[in-house]
Amino acid sequence: MISVQQQGFGPGINIADYEEILFLLRVAREHSQFSIRESGKNEKDEQFAKFINMLAGNVKAILSMLNLKDMVERSTGSSFSFLGANQASVALQAEEYQRRASDIVRSIQSTLRLAEAPFEQLKAENTSAASKEELARYNKARDHFAQLIKENKHCSPIDPSARKFAHV
Repeated sequence: MISVQQQGFGPGINIADYEEILFLLRVAREHSQFSIRESGKNEKDEQFAKFINMLAGNVKAILSMLNLKDMVERSTGSSFSFLGANQASVALQAEEYQRRASDIVRSIQSTLRLAEAPFEQLKAENTSAASKEELARYNKARDHFAQLIKENKHCSPIDPSARKFAHV
């Protein structure tokens, strides 16, 4: 799944897409806590949960840069008059926010490439340690999620009035 996300993860994705990615990372973070069998004894699972936190933090940083870029682009000339900035300077500032967002995206892509092998190893270790019942439950949940993605029903739509809470 990590490599699938990586292919479509780029600077061309809009704010709503990053909000969806952040939502899914938060769900993954919550679910990763459920999968830790014995707190303090499964270091790799706990490290994976921290990795998910790091990814979520990076996506929040991207959202912040894109929101700042949009705010600058939507501003009227008078919004930046206290800085003595002209339209060219304002446009350069918007481009700078976009560059920062793009840099963070490249950083995430690099991190995801590094994470592929350890993720596969963790998945194999957890699969071999799981009982038949646990594997059946996991496969059922994974198949259900795959079906939701296929039907584009994997994420609840965010009410526009609640968007401000998506950045918390």
